[in-house]
Amino acid sequence: MRKHLYIVIAFILSFGLKAQSNIVAHNSGNNMYASPTPVVDSIKFDSNYTKFHISGAATSLDLPKSTVDSLTFSTTAVSLTKIYIIYKGSENATIINPYSNQGVNITATGGTVNVVSTATINNLEYNLLGTSTTGSLTMSSSLPASFVMNNLNLTNASGPAINITGGQTHTFAIQAGTTNSLTDGSSSTKNGTLQTDGKIIFTGTGTLNIKGIKKHGVSTSAGIEVQNGNITVTSAASDGFHSEGYVMSSGTVNITATGDAIDAGDTAISISGGNVTATLASADVKAIKTGTSTIGISGGTFNLTLTGAQSKAISAKGNITFDGGNITASLSGAAVLTASGSGYDPSYSTAIKTDASVIVNGGTFNLSLASTANGGKGISAAQNITVNNGNLTITTAGNGATYTNTTGVLDSYSSSAITADGNLLINAGSVTTTSSGTGGKGLKADGTITIGSATGNPVLLIKTTGARFLVSGTDYSHPKTLVATGAVTINNGNNTFNSTDDGIHSDASVTINGGTNTVSAISSTSGVGEGVEAPIITLAGGVNNITASNDGINATYGTVAGGTESNDNSHLYITGGINIVAGSDAIDSNGNITITGGTTIVNGPTSQPEEGIDYNGTFLMNGGFLISAGSNASMTKAMGAASAQVSMFLKSSAQLAATSMLHIENASGTEMVTFKPKNGVYYFHFSSPNLANSTTYKVYFGGSYTGGSYVGGTSGWGLYTGGTYSTSGGTLKSTFTTSATNTVNTVSF
Repeated sequence: MRKHLYIVIAFILSFGLKAQSNIVAHNSGNNMYASPTPVVDSIKFDSNYTKFHISGAATSLDLPKSTVDSLTFSTTAVSLTKIYIIYKGSENATIINPYSNQGVNITATGGTVNVVSTATINNLEYNLLGTSTTGSLTMSSSLPASFVMNNLNLTNASGPAINITGGQTHTFAIQAGTTNSLTDGSSSTKNGTLQTDGKIIFTGTGTLNIKGIKKHGVSTSAGIEVQNGNITVTSAASDGFHSEGYVMSSGTVNITATGDAIDAGDTAISISGGNVTATLASADVKAIKTGTSTIGISGGTFNLTLTGAQSKAISAKGNITFDGGNITASLSGAAVLTASGSGYDPSYSTAIKTDASVIVNGGTFNLSLASTANGGKGISAAQNITVNNGNLTITTAGNGATYTNTTGVLDSYSSSAITADGNLLINAGSVTTTSSGTGGKGLKADGTITIGSATGNPVLLIKTTGARFLVSGTDYSHPKTLVATGAVTINNGNNTFNSTDDGIHSDASVTINGGTNTVSAISSTSGVGEGVEAPIITLAGGVNNITASNDGINATYGTVAGGTESNDNSHLYITGGINIVAGSDAIDSNGNITITGGTTIVNGPTSQPEEGIDYNGTFLMNGGFLISAGSNASMTKAMGAASAQVSMFLKSSAQLAATSMLHIENASGTEMVTFKPKNGVYYFHFSSPNLANSTTYKVYFGGSYTGGSYVGGTSGWGLYTGGTYSTSGGTLKSTFTTSATNTVNTVSF
């Protein structure tokens, strides 16, 4: 009250000094209202308003006291360029309209304000202030306009809070330091609380809260662009934002909705900055969605939580491209089987889903699908997925299950971290996935999978921890860390694959050209756990450490029954690299083996019938270095007689213990090989370019080794080189001379 008394005193004093001045009311640094002082009969202050009584006017001009920052006088003419609409509860809104003679017609009946503008001035500014629980703004304009929201609070039980027609672009500036709210009603005939048929641009740094009782929070038949502002859709009966296109560069958008959070129709989405938070609980909804168009995200922070069945965090029918951003998505909704054809078509909760391709050039991703999201996917594309950079962490925990597919055939589904119906290419970046559900997959493609390039050096940590589940008969859905229908090629990278079932599988081929690759496929189920499996396997480079509970490397077309010797013409080629392999059958080919280069260190089981190296066709040792140890199974065979490089097949009647070592040297004491086994073994395959025909060699068990270096498994088994071997404590098991004509030498002792 004292403040207002001071204003009155100041006004009286100034009035006497400046009798011919203009009196000006200011709001937020603007000239809100001005009048020549001679026509102002009086200014009165009550508990709510500053009331200007103008000579000849039937009513006073009432300005809420909260909107008047100050009153000043000016000896020069004052130009008013801004329109003010000030809501006053159920009373008629106060209108200050300096363009009433230029085509802007504004009427107010209580809190219902109607604007019809035929003015030829672009971007007229409408300042919206005050509160009304029965208020609305309806406007028709043929030109763009700007609306400044300055502590505006409107509720319209019978329609939208703001409804603008004319198909123009309108800017809504949310005044700094203000909190604004818009609410519609269930009897509204429009789709949005804030409804337009033109593009909407949000700016400013204030706060706008929107409640969509009828349908959407914000609705337009054109696009929405968020340049700034703090916008919260506290609830919406359908979508939070519903538009044709969405652009965001800054600001904060927080949406809780029954439908989608941001639905951009069939027009593109482009987000370069800002913060987007979405909380959705309904089934089959999307946090960020476009129909037939594309999504591009180059910046911003995203926190997307979806708990409804078969929901998607980011969804498009066109390409989805990430050049940056920090994306966190958490989904927990179940899979849904929809009747189709002779069975069902399944749909899953998915963090990123497109009917086209996903391209990741940058960004940080934390995608999580809970155990309730059975069959859930981290990233899923109907075409290709390419990762050129970025940091991806994906966790899936949902189990797999069986169902009858649309052709009437019993089928199965399982969760997967990344799945492409086309090709999967990971050139660089960091990818970490964990799949703990039954039958869960890490990286999956119906086409090819390529990891790394000559210049691209990705870091992969792919892990599955679930169990297999029965589909029918003897057919199981197995967890696999990397699986493709087409070729798998690893060119580079630091890649780790840890599985409780299968590691790397391809229906076509697996080729490893480089990188540091660790595969661990250890299952508690007997006969399960393949390290690397494909019809054609080529190890051409890299450091490859493969450990499996069943076959470390399994070259097979899957047409040969276990325990038989039929050649299915599958093939293992080893042309380079350092290859460390352990398994029940460490190397198993239902077809052929050809080794022409590289260093291969192999350890099989202690007990038959499994072997260190098992093959059904031919085994050609034509180059490179090989040391293999395994059981004394009667099925174990030497290298093929057509091998080009001198080789040894050693058969010991006594076991070489895991605590001991095998050492072979020539008559001059030059070391050929020193090898420590992983477990007790009997039979050995050995070949080196240093072996020669007609040469005497000594074979020792035991002894000691000092200095040098070691290549092999993490438990200390493998190949020792460059040090000094001592026969002290060792046993000379055999001395023999290699054949003068044959390359393969079988020695028993």
